[in-house]
Amino acid sequence: MIGDTGSSVVESISSRTGVRGLHLVHNSHLETLLFDRNLTELPFRRACLASSREFVRHIRDELDGADLAELTILSKGLVYQLAEAVALEAGRNLPANLVSTSRVAVASDDVTVDVSYARFDAGGSTLLIGDTVASGATIVAALSEYQRFHPVRQVYLLSYAGAVNGAARIADYCAANGIDCTMLFGLAAFGLADNGFDLSFLHPATVTWDAYRERARRQFAGKPVSAVGWDFGSQALAPDKYRQLCWVEADVWGLHGSPALAVARAPESLDALAHEAPAYAGKGPQAPGNDASRMVQGPPSQVTPGTASGGDRAAVGVDDPGVR
Repeated sequence: MIGDTGSSVVESISSRTGVRGLHLVHNSHLETLLFDRNLTELPFRRACLASSREFVRHIRDELDGADLAELTILSKGLVYQLAEAVALEAGRNLPANLVSTSRVAVASDDVTVDVSYARFDAGGSTLLIGDTVASGATIVAALSEYQRFHPVRQVYLLSYAGAVNGAARIADYCAANGIDCTMLFGLAAFGLADNGFDLSFLHPATVTWDAYRERARRQFAGKPVSAVGWDFGSQALAPDKYRQLCWVEADVWGLHGSPALAVARAPESLDALAHEAPAYAGKGPQAPGNDASRMVQGPPSQVTPGTASGGDRAAVGVDDPGVR
């Protein structure tokens, strides 16, 4: 691994976390992604690609000669644009395998995941995965399904934002299955909030630089707002939905009018945000025109984990929202 590329540095945090193969990557592009919640559409997509290119630069020396393919976890894995990053940085084509998952239930320490769609035509014993990590259950489920068809010797997991407990789950799975796993996380190995979604620099379990903690404290008035929101990737894939989710977050945290969530837009109904309902269950906002929603007082740490609707569970092509 290349520790310093000139524009990005990587540090191992295996000894600090007890998670084998876990590293943090620090660069200006990742700072843009994780400290600008108002970044949407093309600027967001470009920042994602720039961050992925930085990840690839760190492992460029390990990719030569590898039987390499991407395991693309739909749909949030699309914003990582790994095929383009590998083409630009390593000068090679990256074949892609596709897998889609759906969550059945979400909690701070676990999530139940179903694999609803898979095409593993590309094969490859060395897999490159770009995904946001919370519990780690989605990646474990995807790898388990993939291994039914192809052997896996090496996994490189590139995550703009990942939780330390999710990393531990993935590392344990890989160790038990004889897979060498290298994980590169952006800026922090986050503690995961009780709702199973939020990844905040201010969570007490987060492993990161003190400078990042202080920056997040100033940005969100000391409140542990997630660095990636409740549906990471929607900034480019569904920007209107993202703006509405920001409004819900602002409501939950008492941050309406905050410049940190300036793109927030009130939804006419919360129906379109049902997929993310477990993130704010127990403190659901009162959206305009939605008499069914209720505001329940209490800090976000008391959010009660919810379950996905039957329609959500059955939907093909719907993956864990935001973080996994």
